[in-house]
Amino acid sequence: MADNDAAEAPKGKKNIILIALVAVIAAGAGVAVPMFLNKDEPAAAEEAAPEAEEMMGKDAIYEGIHPPLLVNFLDERGKGRFLQMSLEVMTRDEAVIEAIKTHNAVIRNNLILLYGDVKLSDVNTREGKTQMLAQALSEINMILKEQTGNEGIEAVYFTNLVVQ
Repeated sequence: MADNDAAEAPKGKKNIILIALVAVIAAGAGVAVPMFLNKDEPAAAEEAAPEAEEMMGKDAIYEGIHPPLLVNFLDERGKGRFLQMSLEVMTRDEAVIEAIKTHNAVIRNNLILLYGDVKLSDVNTREGKTQMLAQALSEINMILKEQTGNEGIEAVYFTNLVVQ
């Protein structure tokens, strides 16, 4: 009987190893088969990639919003203040630059209205200035989307900022 138990032990270990090997092969097949069946899918995804990826290889183009914006606003104590700023936009598409020039009046109007409610404490901090630029980016892209159907501005920069 002892010989029979000794013979059973290696056979049981072999079964466990065989089951584990089959499980590993099955798991590998479960991953590999869909990859081979859908081998054309990554190419299709690349073809459908947004134009933004295509534009990233192009050089940046900068255009100023001219003339500088002049906005009057009230500080926290009710005192009248003036904010003069020069802005430049950055894109990688010449058509967007042309749209900026064409719709300059609308862009300037909306930015003046936007910054008319600015707080002096915002203008005096880096975080506030960064938020102002983010708002300008959003506003300009919204105008471009309404007027042309496309956005296209990647960044807005202050090139001059004076508070008086």
